[in-house]
Amino acid sequence: MGDGDFSVGGLPWLPPGEEKILAPGNLTTNCLCTKHNSALHPLDDAAKYFFASLKSYLEGEAGSRHSLVSGHDLERWLLKTAKAAAVSKNLARGSAPLSGAFSRDAALLDMLDDPREWPEGAGLYCTMNTGDRTFNHTRFQLQPLTNAQEDIEALALNILGLGFVLLLEPLDESKYPFLRGARYRPGRIVISYPTSTNWLTMSWDDGRAHEPLTMQFVQPLLAKL
Repeated sequence: MGDGDFSVGGLPWLPPGEEKILAPGNLTTNCLCTKHNSALHPLDDAAKYFFASLKSYLEGEAGSRHSLVSGHDLERWLLKTAKAAAVSKNLARGSAPLSGAFSRDAALLDMLDDPREWPEGAGLYCTMNTGDRTFNHTRFQLQPLTNAQEDIEALALNILGLGFVLLLEPLDESKYPFLRGARYRPGRIVISYPTSTNWLTMSWDDGRAHEPLTMQFVQPLLAKL
């Protein structure tokens, strides 16, 4: 929200369909030691820069602009945020809070500390397909995906209208068929307007080629009176 507060919904302690306005301090929890909180603070800065840039680029044409952010930092911020939500019992199935356990709990701090500790094929996948239309909304939505033991092993994400999955396990397409054809660690989000183009580049240090996600402005949606 413009004043810095958040409207939240879908939490286990809220009735279905109800939203509540909260200050940022009410959405935090202590789940890391002081050393790790300090060491991982740059992830918050990277996420803020990513969200602010993407929001600005999606909201209208203002000349060609370009931003650069570490994709690994964004992945680790998403993991850190999900862990905090799980520890505070804000992740649930229906109204029943999940245990907060992750399938890779033993490796979680290593994954937060070092991008090289992520398993092969784990990471951020863009699930948007060619021809998909999306509506730009100022929402960050997160849904935990669990295994048979109720351990969290992936996160379904909607970031300002764009669909992603953060996979925390090695990729197994027979187990995760919804990731077939998904863009693994997109290298750039390109937003094209009639007379300008915006680029949000995500850098990756994993030796792979990374495809862009290209979006074309279609039309503004006007609110009905």
